[in-house]
Amino acid sequence: GQNQIKLTGSACGGIFKTVNNGASWYPVFDDQALLAIAQIVFDNSNPNVVYACTGDPNISGTPFIGNGIYKSTDLGESWTYLGLNQCGVISDLVIHPTNPNILYAAAMGNPFARDNNRGLYKSTNGGANWTNVLFLADEAGVSDVDIDPVNPNILHAAGWNRIRNNHESVIDGPQTKLYCSTDGGLNWNTVSN
Repeated sequence: GQNQIKLTGSACGGIFKTVNNGASWYPVFDDQALLAIAQIVFDNSNPNVVYACTGDPNISGTPFIGNGIYKSTDLGESWTYLGLNQCGVISDLVIHPTNPNILYAAAMGNPFARDNNRGLYKSTNGGANWTNVLFLADEAGVSDVDIDPVNPNILHAAGWNRIRNNHESVIDGPQTKLYCSTDGGLNWNTVSN
């Protein structure tokens, strides 16, 4: 049954699937170019649809980068690429509770260098196109995003200043804050207290 099927991913080992509640596992992501997995997100409106966010969200001493987001419509057996390949680490993804074509992807960016390919991205067409709706800084990305299940126009995003390469380690900064939008990501305010 459906409850016997599970997926698991790791920071450098791809995705494995079980159809017998963990008695045995097999790889389902090995054909992809990069195998760092940050999140596996299931679409509650369709149990066969699952998204894989790539990159290592821990950004430890030797972080692994990814190349964007993938979607499966057969519970991980095959994958379609949805873009955001320059974002390094896609740390989180949320799906609009009543419109699965609306997606929000949290991007930490390339942990090795400062660039503008980070922040919160939104798609209104199921991941075919993405728009950056919250850019914080060239060294700060979004590590986490949540959507209100009752009012999906309310979003919370966690900013994190993080650069890690062989000559510096930035772990905090002025953009490391919690941000809130009440209009679907159009406008953002810093959460106080």
